[in-house]
Amino acid sequence: MAALSLLRTESLSRSFGGLRAVENVNFDLPAGEIRALIGPNGAGKTTFVSMLCGRIPASGGRVFFDGRDVTALPAHRRIALGMAYTFQITSIFADLSVFENVALSVQRRHHGRGAALDAAVRAELERVGLAQRAGQRAGDLAYGHQRLLEIAMGLGQRPKLLILDEPTQGLSDSEIEGFIALIREVARNATVLLIEHNINVVMALAERITVLNFGEIIAEGSPDEIHADAAVQAAYLGAGC
Repeated sequence: MAALSLLRTESLSRSFGGLRAVENVNFDLPAGEIRALIGPNGAGKTTFVSMLCGRIPASGGRVFFDGRDVTALPAHRRIALGMAYTFQITSIFADLSVFENVALSVQRRHHGRGAALDAAVRAELERVGLAQRAGQRAGDLAYGHQRLLEIAMGLGQRPKLLILDEPTQGLSDSEIEGFIALIREVARNATVLLIEHNINVVMALAERITVLNFGEIIAEGSPDEIHADAAVQAAYLGAGC
């Protein structure tokens, strides 16, 4: 029996003036899966996921999440339904502490402060390896650690769907190993959509891979199928990405 769809699009499109950034994309993500979205620079990946989470409106088509048409819903309403999205460029609150950044997302589940909130924040910081930096000003973190902080903020919402846009950018090799282990653990309770250029990370994590090029899906399948696909080799993998 096929897994139930958590996220689905029908003919999703986005134009910027005369440029068609995303063109009639039909996409289906079953609950419980780790899916990777890959493609060359300019393929439309960030535009596509920005429409999924409500950051930008679609020019056409529809988005369904957890059985509900969310096409017209703003980003904060989609977050309330169980979406969490980390940006390609970090969007932390630089002047707040690491602890306070995560507390802002965790408090959606815990009213006020109190021991429950504090414990929940520290648990998320422990998961991403930032527990020792809880009191540090977030803007003073190295870029890779800011990426991990943003992931902790996403996890603090206890999402049904976690969308990660270039999460390993700026991470060291050892931090990437920790990230892979973290996402495997997260996937026990959440669905993950990963937009990532590090093909080794993609192949290590993804159960299925969707490939975008010029705003259209050109291939979809298992890591082995995508690695062997001639169209993908020509558009992306063969270019050394």
